[in-house]
Amino acid sequence: MDSNARKQDILKVVIETFVHTGQPVGSMQVAEQLPYETSSATVRNDMVELTELGLLSQPHTSAGRVPTDLGYKTYVKVITGERKELSKRQQEVLSRHFEKLRSLQEKYQTAARLLAEMSGSIGMLMDDAQNVYLSGFSNIAKMPEFADQQFGVKLMEALEEPKEFLNQASRTLRSDDVNVLIGKDNHQINKATIVITNFGPQGKRVISIIGPTRMDYNKNLPLVEYMKKLLTDL
Repeated sequence: MDSNARKQDILKVVIETFVHTGQPVGSMQVAEQLPYETSSATVRNDMVELTELGLLSQPHTSAGRVPTDLGYKTYVKVITGERKELSKRQQEVLSRHFEKLRSLQEKYQTAARLLAEMSGSIGMLMDDAQNVYLSGFSNIAKMPEFADQQFGVKLMEALEEPKEFLNQASRTLRSDDVNVLIGKDNHQINKATIVITNFGPQGKRVISIIGPTRMDYNKNLPLVEYMKKLLTDL
């Protein structure tokens, strides 16, 4: 197998394992999860190279590796290219929540709640009048990252002014697609990730998920994308 393709697979396994466990990932763990047979020694050497490239870091000498911001960005480019969607069942479940709702306010508050529930992070939505609908603070408080003062305090400070937070984040959007601001790309909370997109007339409405960089990108990107489609079609 091409070594670059193998390194990409290794990076993917490290990130998805770290997102699930929150613990540094070792070469043996990775070798066991690759879809083909590779020795742990080969994986270990590749992980050293990925570390030298700045995609992984080693928090302790004897520990495994964790992703860096650059590693997450590289991973997001890969999964964005794969264009995964929510399952038909997930789409149907989301759609049913909006069937009996009449007002836009109800729909937007429901959307924020569903984003929070399904992502395990904070769901936010802003309408044309810059009213902000927010849900999921309790999700963040349960995460180990919240114990990190630099993350927890910065997040709470930023969300004290949710309208300004979303306006500032939306000014960085590079396209109408779902955008992902990871770590220092997000100047307001540099240990967080914002998955964000706009919708509606002139793109003035905003949908977003906010959480730590250790989030399930594989789930959250298609979730925001489908919620955008759902709200646009209402």
